[in-house]
Amino acid sequence: MDAAPLPSGAQPSWIPEPTRPWLSNSGSAEPSSGALPVGTQRWIMNNSAQEETSPPFLTDAWLVPVFYALIMLLGLVGNSLVIYVISKHRQMRTATNFYIANLATTDIIFLVCCVPFTATLYPLPSWVFGDFMCKFVNYLQQVTVQATCITLMAMSVDRCYATLYPLQSLHYRTPQVAMAVSIAIWIGSFILSLPMAVYHRTEVGYWYGLRTYCIEAFTSKSQERSFILYTFLAVYLLPLFTICLCYSIMLKRIGRPVVEPMDHDYQQVQHLSERSAAMRAKISKMVVVIVLLFAICWGPIQFYLLFQGFYLHFQANYETYKIKTWANCMSYANSSLNPIVYAFMGDSFRKSFKKAFPFLFRQRVRDNGIHSGSHNAEGNEICH
Repeated sequence: MDAAPLPSGAQPSWIPEPTRPWLSNSGSAEPSSGALPVGTQRWIMNNSAQEETSPPFLTDAWLVPVFYALIMLLGLVGNSLVIYVISKHRQMRTATNFYIANLATTDIIFLVCCVPFTATLYPLPSWVFGDFMCKFVNYLQQVTVQATCITLMAMSVDRCYATLYPLQSLHYRTPQVAMAVSIAIWIGSFILSLPMAVYHRTEVGYWYGLRTYCIEAFTSKSQERSFILYTFLAVYLLPLFTICLCYSIMLKRIGRPVVEPMDHDYQQVQHLSERSAAMRAKISKMVVVIVLLFAICWGPIQFYLLFQGFYLHFQANYETYKIKTWANCMSYANSSLNPIVYAFMGDSFRKSFKKAFPFLFRQRVRDNGIHSGSHNAEGNEICH
């Protein structure tokens, strides 16, 4: 088993990656005596120069958990408000908003069930939650990520269909259909993510003493590469391509007026042109935010894992560890940013949010009224 010097305990990712403890280059793996928990395997790196002292405490041991805590706070509040607004206001229960609610649900499950366990890996040198939680946490991470990406694809296709066929879509774009699609997304995600539960297990290694690690253990390198490639295509490239394609079609369709002017009414033509331009600009901003957010948040960790899995001369060291840590933070941050982009940027969500929490806006309205009144008074004095 190859080993490389690293500064802290093993850091499993949310998607397939063969994780090993950060060990010394010297020595070779060999079995040792002693009782082990059921379901674990032991490997020990012989290193006579290394003493059984406490592992080094680095900045990432507290900085990354603090960042994850902020992600959890922002994500739980934002996604909970999205679900609350949709469930409270009947007019918000549309097909698109059901997909948004499903997206918020996946983010909440991911933030509650996965992020805290990952955060503990930085201050703690070992996996302390046992073999079952090793399988369950990584499996649930993959399920939620898979469900998130498929939901984004479904939202894009749904909006594109409504733009191209506004009348026909009224019969098919119903909350019932959106609910059925969301359930199918969850079932498919649970099935497609099974390899994460099958190939995750705990192992015992030596790094400043005996440590337990949650790792991926594929039966072969080709199997590991196949799953990495599948994840890259299904979780990143295909959703990104689908989103870009659907919104490109939407922008092209919106640019053409749906009503032909009568009797060469150039004023009507100009009005329709201005309205289409305004709508096109508004959706263009949303498209840019959606595509950039998805590509920036998910891209780093996906390309890192591709590089690690397929580059023959990849070496795990402190620099690659820092890159991976940053890439994981970017992917986790996506769960807290989704409600801002997919919900609160919309006019209907802002209006419903104000109705649900009017006390948050009373002071602002009152201050604006006082401010406007003072300006009116000054204007009257100048006029007189």
